[in-house]
Amino acid sequence: MLYRLLVILLLFLDITAFSQEAQSKTDSLLTRLESAKGIEKIDIYLELSEENLFSNKGYEYAQSALEIAEELNNQKLKANSLYALGRFYYVNALEEDALEYFFQALEIYNSINNVESVIQTKRYIGKCYYYLNSLEKSQEFTQQSLELADSNDFKTEKAKTLIDLGELLAKKNHLSEGIEKVIEALEILKEQGTKKELYLAYNSLGGLYFDHGEYQESIEAYLKEIEIKEQLKDTRGVAISRHNLGNTHRVIGNYQTALEQYQKSLSLSDSINFIRLIAANNREIGVVYESLSRTLLSVEENRANYKRALSFHEDALKAYQALEDRQAIAQSLNNIANTYSHIATTQFVEQYGEFWEDSLYQISSNVITSTFGKTFENYKLALEIFEELDETNEIIKININLGAHYIYVRNWGDVTQHLNKALRLARETNNQYDIALTLYYFGEYFYRTGNLQNAEKNLQQSLLIAEELGTKDLKRHVNQKLARVYEKAGNLSEALKHTKIYNHIKDEIFSEQSQKIITEMQTKYETEKKEQEIKLLNNERALNHSIIQRQRLTLAITIGGLVVILAFAVLLINMIRQKQRANRILEEKNELISNQKQEITDSIRYASRIQNAILPSANLLNESLKEHFVLFIPRDIVSGDFYWFTKQQNKMIIVAADCTGHGVPGAFMSMLGVSFLYEIVNKEGVMQPARILNMLRDFIKLTLSQTGKKDEQKDGMDISLCMLDHDNMKLEWAGAYNPLVLIRNKEIIEYKADKMPVAIHITDHKNFTNHKIDLQPNDVFYMYSDGFPDQFGGDQGRKFMSKRFKQLLLDIHEKPMSEQKEILRNEHIQWRGDNYDQIDDIVVFGVKV
Repeated sequence: MLYRLLVILLLFLDITAFSQEAQSKTDSLLTRLESAKGIEKIDIYLELSEENLFSNKGYEYAQSALEIAEELNNQKLKANSLYALGRFYYVNALEEDALEYFFQALEIYNSINNVESVIQTKRYIGKCYYYLNSLEKSQEFTQQSLELADSNDFKTEKAKTLIDLGELLAKKNHLSEGIEKVIEALEILKEQGTKKELYLAYNSLGGLYFDHGEYQESIEAYLKEIEIKEQLKDTRGVAISRHNLGNTHRVIGNYQTALEQYQKSLSLSDSINFIRLIAANNREIGVVYESLSRTLLSVEENRANYKRALSFHEDALKAYQALEDRQAIAQSLNNIANTYSHIATTQFVEQYGEFWEDSLYQISSNVITSTFGKTFENYKLALEIFEELDETNEIIKININLGAHYIYVRNWGDVTQHLNKALRLARETNNQYDIALTLYYFGEYFYRTGNLQNAEKNLQQSLLIAEELGTKDLKRHVNQKLARVYEKAGNLSEALKHTKIYNHIKDEIFSEQSQKIITEMQTKYETEKKEQEIKLLNNERALNHSIIQRQRLTLAITIGGLVVILAFAVLLINMIRQKQRANRILEEKNELISNQKQEITDSIRYASRIQNAILPSANLLNESLKEHFVLFIPRDIVSGDFYWFTKQQNKMIIVAADCTGHGVPGAFMSMLGVSFLYEIVNKEGVMQPARILNMLRDFIKLTLSQTGKKDEQKDGMDISLCMLDHDNMKLEWAGAYNPLVLIRNKEIIEYKADKMPVAIHITDHKNFTNHKIDLQPNDVFYMYSDGFPDQFGGDQGRKFMSKRFKQLLLDIHEKPMSEQKEILRNEHIQWRGDNYDQIDDIVVFGVKV
């Protein structure tokens, strides 16, 4: 939902986006802290925590406050400290941890009868459950907070809770009720609230109106929000609001206004280095450039706009990949797919003219599929990510896009599959625009398959919704298609009627562009006319002098030619000599480089022998593990992935790890990892997996001097580590990002890893989770790095993906372990084929009990 952009951006914006004012306040508080004692010290720590919520410092300050409050046995300040810890985890999207601290704070607030704090804490508990998608629990606590605020006449808190309740109702598909709650909150805040609280209400209202399809009301709410933020000189807030306003104008076809808002937002976000919003504006400007390219422009102008759009989308994708924002990555992939679609369409327009769509049905579907190749590729990559994230609205849009493009290639089964899924989900979420768009493409599908009655029915339903929403662009397309349907059915009066409506809307949308083009053409005409008049006036004089000029020209050419030939000869001789000398120097340098390269390669190969020597030997593994395999495929000569094994007191430690990087840098990290594991397990005697990972993380942070500072290297490793007690049929396991897959009775049981690396991290104060598993005979378990699932290949250059990899393990788990290893190796090689290089190191460790 659009209004969530504000919260998401504020939760995850770069540290560089903080203002100098905030840093100045932190410095001032730290100065005061030096002389503070007791309760004053706790209050300062709590203020510091609030100022530093987006870094580990926020946690550390709140924890320091808690420790002093416990020493003083001050229940209120202890509760405030627990509340601050909850706030830290909440703004860093760790809602489950946040709930733990909020509930502890709530218990104390209830015991000391601090009603206002109870209201605030319950409101945040409701918000945590909202983001955990536990909507009933969210409504329970939000309602309790609202009732307390109302009965105790805390009007501002009541308004804030009404906003939360409105957003909650909207998420439960009760948009109208949600809007009513936010309007009620807004009326309270106009009398009781601060400007900051007032603009949050307008932001929420703008987003809800947008989701409800009431775009004019959404625009009005955003404009009021911007007015307040500009009064408060909130640069970041204004940038976000203008971006949201641009989105609303873009959806209803006001492209020039949308572009203006995005550019203003981009300028503001550039000024404060707000990376995430810079990326978002690049993405949306790309969408506008796509939308500006329509039939009134020439093919060349369309192509130029699409190239601009593609450039903006690719810039956005790079930024989101750097931020590791999977949802935004998927959205950018979808936009890139759309742009490639427009580029392909432009190509067809150039070949076949205005009625290119009709011409597609006269040529091979393979040719069409090839032309739209990058379109399908990027849509499918985006859909995979959205399905993993369970983003319903985005899943709807991708399915619509895929259904529309399968119409072009005449793959009717895929058309109905994707459009039916899109329509079902759009109706479940009451997304009126997407319902209208899906019905439009169903109309196109029925038109192309000759079912004119169903085509008319679906298009008329689409038009009805489009008119209610006031979406110009969709009305334009639907009227154009209805004209074609009626024309084919022989109903010429209706065809003419819809053609006129189509032309009227088209002229309305592109009137500014049309005027610009006419002005440019008129200017060009006037210029050419004046040039022609001058040419005619000078023509007679030119004729009189032509013979003299020709003679002078002939003489000049002859003399000049001789000079040029002589100069060229001298230059050629000099170039030959220089080239001979350069060739000799180049040969010497090539020989030197070749020798240096050989020396470097020999050194790395020797390092590879050292690395292989510290890995467990085949004899050691065969003596201890009856049935097992290790698939180890380094990307380069040396590897950043490694596996490790040791046996202590009839208990075995088995490790599959993936270090930061690959090649030489990764190999250095793997050597450190093996050395630390030897120290922890073989020397210290630690056998519990979670404790091993905790100690390994401490060793890495200490050795690499990791403190969490900005721009500091965060090298470490993802790892899957288990302790196998074969005698008692027990398995203990812990993981950092890398999972454990256990197959029992032909079913997969996956144990999820902790979402933190063995390195510095925002949650590195937390212990890793230790899983205890009772084994059964014939159980097979696998530990692996992400190199195999992430490999690109296949017909369309897609990732192998974790789901496919786990299915492959299930398919082969009953085969002998040595045969499983070869199947996996061959599958990897076949998937890569000749067109794709190996992108990462690979390790897979399989064991049969």
